[in-house]
Amino acid sequence: MTYSIIGILAIAILVISNRDIIWNGNERENTVALRSYRHFLFGILLYYITDSLWGILDEAQMVNAVYADTVIHFIAMALAVMLWTEYVISYLEGSPVFDRVLFLAGRIFPVLVVIALSINFFYPVVFSFDDDGTYHAHIARYIILVVQILLFFLTSLYTLQITYKSQGRVRRRNLTIGLFGTAMMILVLIQVFYPLWPFYSMGYMLGTCLLHSFVVEDEREEYRRELEEALKREHLQKEELAHNRESLKDALAQAENANNAKTAFLSNMSHEIRTPMNAIIGLNNIAMNDPSASEKMKEYLKKTSESAHHLLDIINDILDMSRIESGRMVIKEEDFSLPEALEQVNTIINGQCNEKGLSYDSVIEGSIDDYYIGDAIKLKQVLINILGNAVKFTPEGGSITFTVKETARYEGKVTLRFTVSDTGIGINEDFLPKIFETFSQEDRAAESRYGSTGLGMPITKSIVELMNGTIEVTSERNRGSTFVVTVTLGESDKKACDKPEKESDPKEDVQVDLADSRILLAEDVDINADVIITILGMRDINVERASNGKEAVEMFESHEPGYYDAILMDMWMPEMDGLEATKHIRALSREDARTLPIIALTANAYDEDVKRSMQAGLNAHLSKPVEPQELFDTLEELKRR
Repeated sequence: MTYSIIGILAIAILVISNRDIIWNGNERENTVALRSYRHFLFGILLYYITDSLWGILDEAQMVNAVYADTVIHFIAMALAVMLWTEYVISYLEGSPVFDRVLFLAGRIFPVLVVIALSINFFYPVVFSFDDDGTYHAHIARYIILVVQILLFFLTSLYTLQITYKSQGRVRRRNLTIGLFGTAMMILVLIQVFYPLWPFYSMGYMLGTCLLHSFVVEDEREEYRRELEEALKREHLQKEELAHNRESLKDALAQAENANNAKTAFLSNMSHEIRTPMNAIIGLNNIAMNDPSASEKMKEYLKKTSESAHHLLDIINDILDMSRIESGRMVIKEEDFSLPEALEQVNTIINGQCNEKGLSYDSVIEGSIDDYYIGDAIKLKQVLINILGNAVKFTPEGGSITFTVKETARYEGKVTLRFTVSDTGIGINEDFLPKIFETFSQEDRAAESRYGSTGLGMPITKSIVELMNGTIEVTSERNRGSTFVVTVTLGESDKKACDKPEKESDPKEDVQVDLADSRILLAEDVDINADVIITILGMRDINVERASNGKEAVEMFESHEPGYYDAILMDMWMPEMDGLEATKHIRALSREDARTLPIIALTANAYDEDVKRSMQAGLNAHLSKPVEPQELFDTLEELKRR
C-alpha cells in the first residue's frame, strides 16, 4: 500500500507542478530540451501510475492484474530511462561520441527489457508470483537494475568531468545532472536489495523536480532571447522605416524638384513659343486688315490664322495638363450666375452650329438657382470642350442637344447634371475605356481631319473630378455619343434680384474713342513691339516704347502727371521685369501713379501669373498672343472707369 500512496502523491505533485507542460506542451515545444523533458515526464507518470495500481491490486489479491501491471511497470521504467538519456543529451555540451553511446544505450535498454519480459511469460527470469501472490525477483530483474546503475554511473562520471570545463549557468546545470545521476545510482542500488521499497520512485520524483527547474529556466532564457530578438527586429524595423522615410522624403523632394523643373520648363517654353506666336498672329491680323490684300491672299491669311490658333490651343492644353499633373490647378469657390454662364456657352456653340449647319437645342429641366458657388470659368471650359467636340464630330445636318438638370441638394451642396447628346460619328465600343487617357485617339487621322490632340478629354475629366464630379460616355459608331457630366456646387444666398440693375455694355454699346490716347509700351522684343504699335495705330493711338522695365519707370517719372493714358507692360524683360516696374510706379508719390491703368501684356498664361499681376498692382492681364479686339475692349473698359 506504501507504493500506492507514494505513487498517487508523486502523480499529484508532477501533474500540479507540470500542468502547463502537460496540457500546453505542444504549443511550447520550442526547444529540444523541453520536448525531451515532456516525453520523459509522460514516461515517469506511466511509471507512477503502475506503481500506484500495483499496491491496490496486490491488496485485492488480483494476481493476474498485478502480473500485467508489473510488466507495464518494467516497460515504463525502461522508457523512463531511455527518455532520461535523451533529456541529458539535449543539455550536455560535451563529446559527440559519448552522446551517441548514451543515445544508443538508452534505445537498446527498453528493447532488452521487452525481450526479458517476453521470456518471462514462459519462464520466470524477471519476476514471478507464488500461489499466495507473493512477489519474487529473479536474475533478469537484477541485471536490469545493474544496467541502470551502470548508465547512471557513466552519465554522472562524464557529466561531473565536463562540469569543470564549463562555467556559469551551464556548470551549475551539469553539476546538478551529475549529482542526480549519482543519487539515482545509489537509490537503484538500494532498490536491488529492497525491491518492495519505493527508493527508485523517490529518486525519479526528486529528478523531475530538478529537471523541471531546468525547463523553467530554459523557457525563461528562451523567452528572454525571443524578446531580445523581437526588440532587435523592432529596432531594425524602426531603422528601416526611418531609412525608408528618408528615402521617400528624398524621392518626394526629387519628384517635386522634377515636377517644378517640368512646370518651369513648360512655363518658359510657353513664354518662348507665345512670343513669336504673338508676332505671327499679330502680323497676320494686320495683313488681313490691309485694304490692299487680295481675296486670295486673305484666304491664305485666314488659314494661317486658323493654324496659329490651333497651335495656341495645343499650348493651352499642355499648360492645363501640366497644372493638373503638378496639382497646381485650383478650383475657385465664388458666387457666379449659372444662367449667364450657360448663355455664354450657348452663344459660342450656337454660332459654331450655325456655321456648320447643325441643329442645336439647349434645355433646362426643372428649375435651377440664379447663383451657385464654384468656378464658372472651369465649368464653362468643361462644357465648351464637350459641346465643341460634339460640333466637331457631327456632320452637317446633324443635331446636338444640351440638357441641364439639378439632381440633388444636401447640406449646402448641389449636384448638377449636364448631358450632351449628338448624332455624330460616334465612338467604337473598344475605344471607350481609353477616351480619357492622355494623347489617346481612336483614329490618328482625326488629328489632321478634326484638329484633335488627345488632351481635351483628359483635361475635362480632371477638372470635373476636381469639382467633385463624374463624367460618363455612351456611344455607338455612326449613331452618335452622349456625355453625362455631374458636378457638385455650393448653394448661394445670392439671388437675381441682388444683382445691380444694368444701365439702360446703348450707351455701353457705343465705342469709346481711343484716338489720340498716349500709351507707354514696355516691350523688349522689337517685332512684338512693332506688332502692338501697328495694332494700336488702327485706332489712332499714340505709342511710346520702353525697351525694359527700368526704362519704363524712368519714362513715366520724366513726364508730368496725366501724360500717359495707360501702360502696356510685358512681364519678362531685362534690367527690370514687369512686376517690379509696376511696383515701382505704384510706389511713386504722385496721384496718377496709383490710378493710371497698367495692363499686363505677357506670354505668361498660368493662373498664378494672373494672380501675381493683380497683386503687383496691374489692372488687367492679357496673355500673348493678344487679339486686337480684346486689347481694344480692355482699354475701353479701363477708360470708362
